[in-house]
Amino acid sequence: MDTTTRIREPQGAVMAYLEVIGSGAVKSSVFPLHDEVVIGRDPQDSLALDHFLCIPEHTVSRRHARIMRRGDTYFVEDLHSFNGTYVLGNRLAPGAWQPLHEGDELSVPSARMVFHSLIVPAQDSMPSVITKVVDATQYAQTMQPSQNTSQADMQRLVHKLHAMAQVGIALGAVTDRATLTEKIMIFIFDLFPLAERAFILLKKNEGEALLPVAARRRDGTVEDPERVRISHTIVNEVVNKKQAILSVDTLSDRYFGSQESIIAQAIRSVMCVPLLLEGECLGLIQVDTSSDPYAFKEQDLEMLTGVCAEAAVALKNFQLYSDIERLLDGFVRASVQAIEERDPVTAGHSFRVSAYAEHFAMAVDRADSPELRQLVFSKDQLREIRYAALLHDFGKVGVREHVLRKEKKLHHADMRMLEHRFRHARACLERKAWRQLADLHLERGLSMAAFRAEKERVEQELLQESARLDGFLAAIRRANEPAISVTEAAGELREVLGYAYPEEAGVAAPLLGEDEFLALSITKGCLTADERKQIEEHVVDSYSFLILIPWTRDLAGVPSIAHGHHEKLDGSGYPMGLKGDQICVQTRMLTICDIYDALTAPDRPYKKSVPVEQALDLMWLECKAGHLDSRLFNVFVESRAWAAA
Repeated sequence: MDTTTRIREPQGAVMAYLEVIGSGAVKSSVFPLHDEVVIGRDPQDSLALDHFLCIPEHTVSRRHARIMRRGDTYFVEDLHSFNGTYVLGNRLAPGAWQPLHEGDELSVPSARMVFHSLIVPAQDSMPSVITKVVDATQYAQTMQPSQNTSQADMQRLVHKLHAMAQVGIALGAVTDRATLTEKIMIFIFDLFPLAERAFILLKKNEGEALLPVAARRRDGTVEDPERVRISHTIVNEVVNKKQAILSVDTLSDRYFGSQESIIAQAIRSVMCVPLLLEGECLGLIQVDTSSDPYAFKEQDLEMLTGVCAEAAVALKNFQLYSDIERLLDGFVRASVQAIEERDPVTAGHSFRVSAYAEHFAMAVDRADSPELRQLVFSKDQLREIRYAALLHDFGKVGVREHVLRKEKKLHHADMRMLEHRFRHARACLERKAWRQLADLHLERGLSMAAFRAEKERVEQELLQESARLDGFLAAIRRANEPAISVTEAAGELREVLGYAYPEEAGVAAPLLGEDEFLALSITKGCLTADERKQIEEHVVDSYSFLILIPWTRDLAGVPSIAHGHHEKLDGSGYPMGLKGDQICVQTRMLTICDIYDALTAPDRPYKKSVPVEQALDLMWLECKAGHLDSRLFNVFVESRAWAAA
């Protein structure tokens, strides 16, 4: 059905409900609105359960706000709550009545809700005026009027088309199965005033049997779907034949009247309709009553068939949406794993950071400190944070492998070459010493005793020089180890830099090159300035890759969140040198998780794993230096987000 249909209804009842957006301890749900509903922390003895919306968070006042109906308009009033009530982001003045319109976002601390209102036509209302033709042939062929259709029949037909239009609009945007079933239940009890019970059966996975997913009674009682009593006689008839069933009086029905399951449940009048789409039965909806044998008519069955048709489309869309989500998730994880396998030593880093970030976000969502109380992350925002964390190092695919895998300040090949140079220097020193001894003997004609004494002197000098070279090499090996925090460059390297050994033709060769000295003098980590620049460019490369992906609206922030994970609050980070509020909260959280894992990850060739307490101490120093957000870091520590992952 065309969801752009506009129907102007002179008379009719307004059906309204709140769509509660789940976050933290608050679960996603749909709450029907009556003439007056109170929102608060604790149930009120004076109010029935269906007149009280409970938000079990300490930031919500005991009686926080109320919604009232006056005529066809619903109003919200803040009941002098401590933390306020907001509509479309604006705080309400206590005691003031704020009208609510379709789609308005209503929020109290720790919970967001969306107001929805639908017009359900009254049975005795005047004919509706349709401003656009509705193609309803896909729902019920019997709803097409004939030339002899009376005015009353035409009115009922318009009512049905109108109801289906409202159902289509309401269900069309659903991407969550729990919300879908809640909305269907609301429609059923409003569309069928004599219905006493309704339940929905759906397939969990394709090819599996139907299972109850929702069951409710008109008085608002929610039954446990796993314990709901179902007439398999009716269910099997509907599923096997893929046909809707209407029995106005089961006890007098020759087919159903003798079935034990129907008698046991005291079913008098029942409608059961399959959720069909392209010949596939996705589930079914049953509506019944035990008191009125003629509660439902053929027109009711036609209307329920229309509802089921819309629900089947919404359900299929949700399944397709879930399939696409799983496909994206699988592709992202496979891509990250392929990149991390370039460096087996750091494998698992992105997956751990992703798990930390998601649990960290949920902890921030629950935080009750004044400065973080307004931070609320929806389900989509949590997924956005997870993907940003998974892909934050994607740009490392462009970093040269020898830089990516660098273990110490000198590359392995450079260190081997330096060790060979030391051996060459020893050989050169020995050659020079023995040649000088030979020249001295030829020049002076040393006696045997003098020659032996001179030889012993030369050997002693060579031993001393060899010990000196051993000391130099030990100093180089010590300096070659990367440091986790900033350390002073070893002064002993200066002596090595000034040392030269004699090569052939009397040319003096340096034992340590200037580039090697600069690399060994690195005060933190193991990367030279050029290598660090290559590594830092991975952030820009990650962003350049991520912005090429056509992200959906709920994931549009992934590139920017990942882009800034090396920024610092004081502006000393990279690549853009952002400061303070220029760095979004999600990015600040990702930065904390990234640093924590870098410090505590399993032993690597270039560093040992840092104990948790030491890592937290180092990160606290970063907070004091103005690099990390101390408010968020406190939540990270208090929630032990790394342990929950």
